[in-house]
Amino acid sequence: MATALIEAPASTPSQTIQVLAQLEAYDAVLNDDYAFVAYKETDTSSGAWRVRIKARHLTGVVFEPDAMRSNARSTGAQGKAFFPWGNCMDPSASDPRSVQYRVHVKDGQPAEIEVFVQLRKADGTADAPKSVRFAWPK
Repeated sequence: MATALIEAPASTPSQTIQVLAQLEAYDAVLNDDYAFVAYKETDTSSGAWRVRIKARHLTGVVFEPDAMRSNARSTGAQGKAFFPWGNCMDPSASDPRSVQYRVHVKDGQPAEIEVFVQLRKADGTADAPKSVRFAWPK
């Protein structure tokens, strides 16, 4: 089996790590792979938790439960299906690459997280998008 391009940290006596999803995507212009691993990080003494996404080539992101609940409620009230979170990469006229961390909302609550990635073919045009979605931890 091939080794993952990026891995979640190992659990420690003070933190439990649970991998939730992984995604890899190839950018032909750079001839390199982008990789993402999403994991739930739980403090063993308090039970407090958060979701993190670690990324190869990009800034990762942290999803704190209170902030996600607040934003989900507001997003649901606006009738929107999701809101972006963290440092996303938006496409431009000269570069079609897109990386978004999306929090999908159901009934005003966070329901799923999606890592959405669209990279480039060798000619610089947009390649087919790839994404992975996983349930918001309860």
